[in-house]
Amino acid sequence: MNWIRSSVIKSIIVPNSFTQVRHIRETPWKKHYLRRYGYEDPFFKRPDPLPRIKETDKKSKVALNWLAKCKLINEWSEKRKYFGQNDYIDILGDGSIHPVKLLTNMPPWLRGFQGNEFQMLLEKQRAYYYWRW
Repeated sequence: MNWIRSSVIKSIIVPNSFTQVRHIRETPWKKHYLRRYGYEDPFFKRPDPLPRIKETDKKSKVALNWLAKCKLINEWSEKRKYFGQNDYIDILGDGSIHPVKLLTNMPPWLRGFQGNEFQMLLEKQRAYYYWRW
């Protein structure tokens, strides 16, 4: 009988369901600016589907066909001829130098590391355990 009583009470008493409304008050001191005044988008006013170069611009330096001339670069100049000379340092050698030994611009605990990011962070934590943040 208790369930009949509770169902009757629930049908009589309608719970209030409020919806939250966020109202932003328009302030009288807020200025309304007219954005992009006088701007006309030329995209839809073109007669052609693709952008074309005007006949008057074809002879001037504005046109696309007047690009800067490519400079010839001497790859074997003094400052460029030794670039990458140590990339294959041990190919012709006796195999005594490991490529990991050539990595000098990184922390020693990261040199030759193979693993995922979590393992790398664990290794870093072991390397810097003495450091206090």
